[in-house]
Amino acid sequence: MFYATFLRGGVKNLEQVKKIFGLGFEKIIINTAATINSKLIPKIVNLYGSQSVVGSIDVKKTLFGSKRVFTHSGINKTNLNPLEWAVNLENMGVGEILLTSINHEGRWAGYDYDLIKMITNNVNIPVIANGGCGSIEHIDKVLNNCGAQAAALGSLVVYQKQNMGVLINFPDKLLLKQII
Repeated sequence: MFYATFLRGGVKNLEQVKKIFGLGFEKIIINTAATINSKLIPKIVNLYGSQSVVGSIDVKKTLFGSKRVFTHSGINKTNLNPLEWAVNLENMGVGEILLTSINHEGRWAGYDYDLIKMITNNVNIPVIANGGCGSIEHIDKVLNNCGAQAAALGSLVVYQKQNMGVLINFPDKLLLKQII
């Protein structure tokens, strides 16, 4: 079940990466593997280029209020500081960062604007904001006030409203054009 494994994530080594690119994919997102094997990203970048590697950072607030990088789908806490890890990923050669605030996911209350601004102000590669979008205003704020180059959307475009049934729902094109 080679395909199912990669659709769920869990890329661990260069051989798996080669198989994924061999299937025709143009980008790969690396999260947990980068924290375990610091040589993996430079090897991928050397073969396929920075534009093909997205460094994924999952961030969660700890019991004492500090923010830490989590791995293994948000289960394992690391001692990594999100800002230091973002700079480290950039130095490894990733072409962009997918920054997810686990605490904001599914809440529809907006992105973690402080976290996003902190990262975008300290790296020179595109940052994709993820986790918490619930309105067009949230997209506007993260793109125009926080320095993110892209905004990931989930529940906003799938559900009618928070805690309501599925209804594919996409923001009005005219509103989106005003933001972009």
